[in-house]
Amino acid sequence: MVLLVAAMLAAPGGVGNAVAAPVACAKQDAQTGVCLVEATSPGQAADAAPVVDGVSSGGVQETGGEASPHNPCTYTVAQPQPAPTSHLWQGRSPADGAMYVQVCPRVDGSGLTTMLVFVPNGSAPPAGPPVDPRVLAEQAIASLVMRAPEIRMAPPPGSTSGLVGLPVWMWTERGEQFLGPTRQSVSAGGVTVAAVGQVSHVTWDMGDGTTVVCGAGTPYAPGVQGESPDCGHVYAQTSSRHVAGGGPWPITATSTWTVTWSGGGLSGTETLELSSSSELFVGELHVLNQDRSS
Repeated sequence: MVLLVAAMLAAPGGVGNAVAAPVACAKQDAQTGVCLVEATSPGQAADAAPVVDGVSSGGVQETGGEASPHNPCTYTVAQPQPAPTSHLWQGRSPADGAMYVQVCPRVDGSGLTTMLVFVPNGSAPPAGPPVDPRVLAEQAIASLVMRAPEIRMAPPPGSTSGLVGLPVWMWTERGEQFLGPTRQSVSAGGVTVAAVGQVSHVTWDMGDGTTVVCGAGTPYAPGVQGESPDCGHVYAQTSSRHVAGGGPWPITATSTWTVTWSGGGLSGTETLELSSSSELFVGELHVLNQDRSS
């Protein structure tokens, strides 16, 4: 009798657990890549049904029909299927049904056991535990590529060319990772959840007590006069007189991402904020008046 064991997973606890080292494999199926492990329980005849984790497996199992409401296993069609001449069919053939990969938690709670089961034509594998769309949504959101705003300004951030009364233009770098929309989907147990993230607005803390709320802003074009049409600020005070040590105004840009997800009959919205910081020296323009009357 043959058990098909792919790998042992780390102790259960949820999605994201690390995968432990694969089970040592003495013989591997050339087509499926699954490890073939012959096992018999101590004191048991070699032709008796093997016992793994206290469950009689009977080698490549035959299954189908209604599942127990307490069945914790999941089933997916084996890809690829064993060759028609493979001994894994044990006298059956692909015309009789299909091989499924069965994944079940070990009874001692130490991980998972993976094996191959045969499902006859006209039958379905037992239904596994229901998939919670909210868990898939968390995975999809965690997979989204979202970055804090890449600050762009005129005068350039970090420069000393800022002046009281001089318009400052602010904008952020374009691209899906900075503004969205960025998309990701996750599937499990026949349920697919899709998530979409997009920046709804960017909030600028200019350091002088002023807050400016914008979209992506308009990039400054050299030679353009006046204020930004949609995202700008004019400093009324120098930074040296109000920042300790005569330093620059600290500037923080915070993008607010709105993430919507749907799937499995549910939907939801999540909000998160990502921030970047910069600075700008703001001075005064001094004009020297000279008396030419004499």
